[in-house]
Amino acid sequence: MHSVFVNINIVPITKARSNLGILAKKVKGEQYVVLTKGGNPQAALVDFKYLKKLENEVKKIYTKTFIDPSLLPLTRVFSKKEILKWQKEDRLG
Repeated sequence: MHSVFVNINIVPITKARSNLGILAKKVKGEQYVVLTKGGNPQAALVDFKYLKKLENEVKKIYTKTFIDPSLLPLTRVFSKKEILKWQKEDRLG
């Protein structure tokens, strides 16, 4: 039965239950296993270190604002009064 999962990254949950140990060993680095139910992806087994790496990369992306450097001369810091006015105008109802 072990050979059934060789090079397979998509596994029905029903088959994964009895082979979880085998599948867990397959998730190394960027290798992961997608678990399906009724043919639809439901979950994934992922190497924990790789998951943490992905989380850290996402955090880095969300802490940066990307702007075309040629547009920098056209930017300015808005006053708190301006921001409060816009927030008031944007309220629905």
